[in-house]
Amino acid sequence: MFMIGILGGIWVFAEAYTALARFVWSGEMGSATLAGLLGVPFWLLAVGVAVMALGMFALLRKLERRTAEVK
Repeated sequence: MFMIGILGGIWVFAEAYTALARFVWSGEMGSATLAGLLGVPFWLLAVGVAVMALGMFALLRKLERRTAEVK
């Protein structure tokens, strides 16, 4: 089912691309990066993303244990 969805999305985008091409390329920002847009050093952004990922892993681990206890 996932592969059908992926292939279907690719096909729809390919068919619609000629109509969407102008819009797709209308927001050309050059070499803009998230760190540059936020005005923070790249290393700080990378550390922040890593901390958020670890926090989500810890939260999901707690939720997984809680749902295992209920069953």
